[in-house]
Amino acid sequence: MTSADIPEAAEAAEGAREGGELAELAALADGSLPPQRREELEARVAASPRLQALLAEQRAALRAVLGRDERAPARLHEAVAARAGAERRPARPARRRRLAALGAGLAAAAVAVLLLVALPGSEEPAPPGLAEAAAFAARPPTSGAPVSRGGERVLAGVAVEGVRYPDWAREYGWRARGSRVDRLGSHRAVTVFYEKRARRVGYTIVSRPPLALPRSSRAVSLKGHIRRLFSARGHAVVTWQRRGHTCVLSGAGIRARTLVRLTV
Repeated sequence: MTSADIPEAAEAAEGAREGGELAELAALADGSLPPQRREELEARVAASPRLQALLAEQRAALRAVLGRDERAPARLHEAVAARAGAERRPARPARRRRLAALGAGLAAAAVAVLLLVALPGSEEPAPPGLAEAAAFAARPPTSGAPVSRGGERVLAGVAVEGVRYPDWAREYGWRARGSRVDRLGSHRAVTVFYEKRARRVGYTIVSRPPLALPRSSRAVSLKGHIRRLFSARGHAVVTWQRRGHTCVLSGAGIRARTLVRLTV
């Protein structure tokens, strides 16, 4: 390494360190940072005005994402693409200056937004079991609406092998309006319907063992929770597992990001 290379090497190391800081601050902002790292990072943030400002930007970006239901601005995607390209090859001085001009705040917002802009992949058919489970959301309820009792955050009187349904009325404004029970081969499938402003989603829990995922599904992370997204009959579908049971959430005209937020 020549003496001319030393400043660039030091600059690259500094960039990698800042990238790691931003990733940890993003995890701290959305609650997904492991407890053992959280205490250490919180102590560093308390002692650093710079880290406090970056954390505030991360939290503001996350609030903006959760409060909006639209695709991320193109400039955020361009910023992330530029940063990814810069990590794959040595950056020229002029390029480094342009990237630096984007600012840490823009990069932080891009990281937070891209957690939720992942959309279902191609229209590859889902496995029969999972596609049929998603279709239950479009059927009518056959039983009355379950209710919560005693301020609990779950609904009473409806469950699948001990796995219960959330009460989304207070936190999200989605109220349970009915339920139905179906058979899916050897599986029992229970769907609870929720409504908000004339929109409806169906939350189906399928008894064990878990159903196979479509190969076209994509993973999305929010608050440390991983969900899989795919398309079925032109609608976005979110699926995940709880205690070995397959959970499926879908609704006509409901955006994938809305569905993901409900599940965490």
